[in-house]
Amino acid sequence: MGEQTEIHEKILNASSTSELMSVYNQWSDAYDEDLTDRWGYTSPQLAVHLLTTSMQTKSIAVLDAGCGTGLVGSNLKSHGINDITGIDYSPGMLEQAKTKGVYRSLLMMDLNKPLDLPANSFDAVTCVGTFTSAHVKPEAVNELVRLTRASGRVIFTVRDDYWEATNFVDQVIALHVKKEVLIEQIRLEPYIRSEGSECRFVVLRVI
Repeated sequence: MGEQTEIHEKILNASSTSELMSVYNQWSDAYDEDLTDRWGYTSPQLAVHLLTTSMQTKSIAVLDAGCGTGLVGSNLKSHGINDITGIDYSPGMLEQAKTKGVYRSLLMMDLNKPLDLPANSFDAVTCVGTFTSAHVKPEAVNELVRLTRASGRVIFTVRDDYWEATNFVDQVIALHVKKEVLIEQIRLEPYIRSEGSECRFVVLRVI
C-alpha cells in the first residue's frame, strides 16, 4: 500500500453516514485537486469510456449516482452527453457539482434508501467511487437497475476490499440469474494510484 492521506483514512474509517457526510462536506473544496492531481484517480474517465463504447450514442439521459463534485458529469459532457442528472447525499459536494455547469438537475438523495425517481427514467446510470467502506450498501444496485431503461447500461465501481468483504458478487449474480441484467464486464482496475488500491468496474446491460 502506498501513500494514503489523512482525509482518505477518515473516509474509509467513518462509522456512520452522518460522519462520512461531515468529512465530505469539509473536503469538497479540495476534492478534485486531491483526487486527480495528487492521488492519480482516473475512474471517472474509464467509466465514461465504458459507457460511450457500450452504448455508442450521445443522445441518452444519464443518472450520475453519487455524483460528488461532478467529475463523472464533466467527463460525460466532454463526450457530448448533455442530459445528465446528478444525485448525492453531501450538500457540500452538490454545491461543487453545481459550479461545473454540466447537470440538468442536481438532487440530494441517500443511495442507501429507495430513490424518489420513476422506474425506467434513464438510458444509463453511473456510480463511480461510491461503493466503498461506510458508503453505499451493495443492495443499492437494485435501485440503479430499476431506474434504467431496457438495453441501457449500469456502470459502477466497487473498491476491491469492499467487494471482497461484502456480498457484492452475489448481488450482481442474482440480478443476472433473475434475467434483470446481463453482466457485460467485471474487470479489476487501479483505483487510487498513490495508495496502490484497486477497484472492480462492473458493466450491466438491463434487460
